[in-house]
Amino acid sequence: MLDKTISVRDTRPYSGYHNRPAPNSDQYITQVMPGTPGGEYLRKYWHPFLLSSELKDLPVAVRLLGEDLVVFRDKSSRLGLLHRHCVHRGSSLEFGIVAERGIRCCYHGWHFDVDGTILDTPAEPETSKRKHNLTQGAYPVREWQGLIFAYMGPIDDLPEFPTYDCVDHPQDNEVVPFRMSMPCNWVQIVENGSDPMHNAFLHAIVAGQQFSTAFKVLPQLDFPETPLGFLSMATRKVADYVFVRSSDIILPNMGQFPNGGNKVDQESVGIRPFLTRWAVAVDDTHSFYIGFAHLNSYNKSVRKMSRDDFGVDKIPFIGQTDNRPYHERQQEPGDFDAVVTQGAVANRNAEHLGTTDRGVVAFRRMLANAIKDNETGKTPIKPKIYHHGPVSTYAHEIVLKIPEGVDLSDAKKLSDFGHQAAMAFVEFDGLPPSERELAVQHKVKSILESMSTTR
Repeated sequence: MLDKTISVRDTRPYSGYHNRPAPNSDQYITQVMPGTPGGEYLRKYWHPFLLSSELKDLPVAVRLLGEDLVVFRDKSSRLGLLHRHCVHRGSSLEFGIVAERGIRCCYHGWHFDVDGTILDTPAEPETSKRKHNLTQGAYPVREWQGLIFAYMGPIDDLPEFPTYDCVDHPQDNEVVPFRMSMPCNWVQIVENGSDPMHNAFLHAIVAGQQFSTAFKVLPQLDFPETPLGFLSMATRKVADYVFVRSSDIILPNMGQFPNGGNKVDQESVGIRPFLTRWAVAVDDTHSFYIGFAHLNSYNKSVRKMSRDDFGVDKIPFIGQTDNRPYHERQQEPGDFDAVVTQGAVANRNAEHLGTTDRGVVAFRRMLANAIKDNETGKTPIKPKIYHHGPVSTYAHEIVLKIPEGVDLSDAKKLSDFGHQAAMAFVEFDGLPPSERELAVQHKVKSILESMSTTR
């Protein structure tokens, strides 16, 4: 579980000898291998792991949640995800021969259906029972919006495959899949999204002007819970406007983030993710940052983008990969550099958290509690599917002109408004996105006007 001890530091100059980092002994929330508490919890969810465009005529070897697998599309266009090594003699099915139905091992021709059923063992006599007594390990696979998802848990616990409202809204929205490889544990990727203060320093103040100048204003932070996790939100007073930016942290490993380009110079209220991503564990020390970019009029107004800007290890935002020269990364580091250099598995015992790290603490606590619940047989939180279809999500931006007579210079008043405004998106989450935006807009304007001292 999470270590709550506080280390005592030697505060004298040149005290490196006395202040070496504590050993990294707590792996409860970071381990993903089969049989570990964290790994068994993650196996209760669907995870994307490959772009549809990466899977062509030949099988593809993949590693996911610490297991070696092979994914293929048979000649009937059905997807299969099997244990990589043939149950017969262990040859890799990445060299298997794709069939009209399933795949054949190249070594002795054993023929497997996409669900692992053995269809044929051609070298065995006709009376052999081997194909009836064995199966090749297999997992359910789904394809959605250019991504391939796997469920690797007990088949009796197979959850309904969720789709999300943000993909269908706004009406001009085009989703474009991408996948980036990260040589670190999945948890620290999610923690990065749970830390809105880094947007000010890494993306605006210290490391370069990657976000708009509005992010130079230090925000009031809040981390209210939602039905799926919590909002990682920042509320700012920028000139004559109030600016609320809320990222959506969805357990266990999904996140949605508005773009960082809002200039805060005109009013808007909306469900506005730029990226919908999953931090998917390849194993304990490697992950995929995989998901969709949302190309719509709102996001394209910030920067020109097209489908060609996204793909495998490709995204048009500085610092998300290690593809720049090292000296450039030092001069203007980005999320990749900040997250990966924490270590393959971040040493949380060596940290000294501050008051602005409340979102990181909230995520760790939620994750540890969810893993513990799963260990004791409780059903983990699952996406809530409404009558209108997709799962309601909560990433949003609000920019409103501050009415005359409303004073938001006080930090508590600013924070209170941000909290109430953000929770309106939860209050109306049973509505389809366009209706929800209108309801929220009316509500938050009323909240803001009610704060007037002239009423």
